Amino acid sequence: MPAYLENTTYETLLDALFDSYTVDILRPLAKLVCHNIPSRKIDMVNAICNTMLSAKLKSHFDRLDAIEKAAVQEAAFSPEGELNITQFKAKYHHMPQIGKSLNWPPKGHLVDLFIVKGHVPDDLSNLLIEFLNKPQKDQIKYSKKLPKSISLDIHEKTVERELRVRNTATAALNNLETVLRLVEGGKIKVGAKTGRPTLAAQKKLAGLLQGGDWYEEDEIHEGIGHIQAFAWPVLLQGTGLAKADGSTLKLTNKGKKALKGNLPQIIKDAWGRWQSNKFLDEFSRVDKIKGQKSSRGRTLFAAHTRRPVLYDGLSLCAPGRWLAVKELIRAMNSAGLDFEVVRYAWKLYVGDSQYGHLDEYGDQTMVKTRYVLAFLFEYAAALGIIDVAYIHPDGALSDYPKWGWGMDHTTFLSRYDGLMYIRLNSLGAFAMEMTDGYETAPTETREVLTVLTNHDVVVTDAQALSPADKLFLEKTAQKKSSALWTLTPRTLLEAAQNGTTIGEIKTFLESRSAQNIPKTVTTLLNDAKKRSTGLEYAGRTHLIACKDAMLQKLVTSDAKLSKVCRPAGKKHIVIMPGKEKQFMTALVQLGYIVPQLREQI
Repeated sequence: MPAYLENTTYETLLDALFDSYTVDILRPLAKLVCHNIPSRKIDMVNAICNTMLSAKLKSHFDRLDAIEKAAVQEAAFSPEGELNITQFKAKYHHMPQIGKSLNWPPKGHLVDLFIVKGHVPDDLSNLLIEFLNKPQKDQIKYSKKLPKSISLDIHEKTVERELRVRNTATAALNNLETVLRLVEGGKIKVGAKTGRPTLAAQKKLAGLLQGGDWYEEDEIHEGIGHIQAFAWPVLLQGTGLAKADGSTLKLTNKGKKALKGNLPQIIKDAWGRWQSNKFLDEFSRVDKIKGQKSSRGRTLFAAHTRRPVLYDGLSLCAPGRWLAVKELIRAMNSAGLDFEVVRYAWKLYVGDSQYGHLDEYGDQTMVKTRYVLAFLFEYAAALGIIDVAYIHPDGALSDYPKWGWGMDHTTFLSRYDGLMYIRLNSLGAFAMEMTDGYETAPTETREVLTVLTNHDVVVTDAQALSPADKLFLEKTAQKKSSALWTLTPRTLLEAAQNGTTIGEIKTFLESRSAQNIPKTVTTLLNDAKKRSTGLEYAGRTHLIACKDAMLQKLVTSDAKLSKVCRPAGKKHIVIMPGKEKQFMTALVQLGYIVPQLREQI
C-alpha cells in the first residue's frame, strides 16, 4: 500500500511529519512555508509546525488548488481526520492529489503538509475547522428525461441502441399471482438439488409473464437467456413462499396464504426476506466469470453480506426519478456504501484460467458492477421495486478486455450489462418503507367473462384475461375451448379439495364477470360449499380389535370409556383422537389392557 494511504493517525502535526517524512522530503516542503530552512530534521519539523499552526495557516490553505482544498476540507471534518479516497473520488470525480511529495526526486507539494498518511493531525484539524465550512452533502444527479437511444462505440463505429423502458409495479403484482398459481398447480419444474428452474420451466413462465421477459425470444436464444423467468421461482424459494419437492416446486403454508393475501404486502415482505436469504448468490448468474466455486477455499463473500448495502443504496434514491446505474454506484461510493464480492480475485477468470484471470483488476470495480446489475435487473426489477430502462447487452459496457476466448461468440460479460437506468417506483417506496402504503384496489375488477345460466363461463375479452385468470379457471372449471369453460360439481369439489374455497371462486367470478352471477350458478356454488364443508377432518384414530362382540359392548357401554371411544362394526373399537391416555386408564380400571398401544401413541 502506498505510504500516503496507510491508515495512521497522529494527534500532532510534529509527530506526523517526523515519523512520515525523511529529511530529503521535508526540505522542499519546508521551502514552501519557511524563510529559513534548518539543517537538522527535528529543527526543520519544528519550523514547519510553527508556521502551519499559526495565524498563517489560512494563507497557506488559500494557496492550494480547488481539489486540494476539497481534500483537506473533507478530511478535517471526517472522523479521526481521515480522507476516504474512494468516497472523495466518487464525490469530486478526481483523485485527491496527495502523497506526491514522496516521489523521487522529492518535490514539495503543499497539500502534503495538511494531509499526512491520509489523515489531518488533530491539532491541525482543530485550527482548520475554525475557518473552513463543513463540506456540502453530495447530491444524486437524476435524469430529467430519458434518451430514446444510447450511443455505443463498437468496432470503431458509432451504433445507436434503442432504449427500452418498463414500468414494473403492476406487472410484478400480476406476475406474482401467476407464478403462485403455477406453483400451486405443480407446473414449475426445478433441479432436484439446485432448486433452479429448468429451461423448459423458464420458457413456459416467460410466455405467461405480463409483458414477457425483458428480452425477446430470439434474443434470449442467442445467448442472453431468461432473466425474470429465472428469477421468480428462485425468489419464491429464497423468501419461503415455495420449496422444491423433488423436481417440482410446491407452495409452503406461507405461499398458500400469499394467494389469499394483499399482494403489495407480500412483495414488501418478500423483498425484506430476500436481503438475508442464502438460497442463491446473484453473482453466480454472471456465468461467463468462472472459478466462483473453487475447491480450495471460498472464493466469494456471502451474498447476504452484500445485499443490505445495495438496499441502503436504493434508499438514497428519490422515488419517481430516473437515474443512471453508474450514478447509483457513484452515489453509493460517495456515501461510503461499499461491499466485497470476491475474496480471492486471482481465482476468477473468463474463458482461460491462464490468460483470462481477473486478479489484475484490484479494485474489483468490474466484478462489483456486475453484481449490482444482477441484483437490480434480475431481482429488484422482477419484484417491481424499480422500473428499468435498458438496451441489448452486446457492447453496452466497455470496462473489460475483449477476450477472444470463452465468450460464446458474444460481446457482453453478463446478460445484465444492458441495464442503463432505474427508477424507484411507488411499490418500491412502499417495500423500502419510505411510504406507509401502496394504493391498489383490494379486489381488482375486470369485465373479461360472462357467466351463463347453464354454468358456462365465456371469455369476452381474451386480451384482458391475465395468465393468473386462466390458471384459476383451469383448476375450477372444465375447459371446452379457448373461450369457453364449464363449472361442474366435480371441478368445484376438486378445487376445494386442493385448497381453493368456494367463496374464493365466487369472488373471482363476480370480479371478472360483466353481469351478475345467475341464480342457477349461485345455487351450484352454494351446494358445492355445503358438500365441501359438511365433513371435517378431526384427526387420526386408533382401531382396536375385540375377540368377540360381547367384549366390544362391555367396553363401549362403560361410563368412562363411552366418552372416549366408539364402536366400529361388530368387533372393533375406535379411540377418539387425543383421548388415548384416558382410554388406557379407564380400560385398566375395567380390568383390561391393549398390548403395545402405549408404543403407538
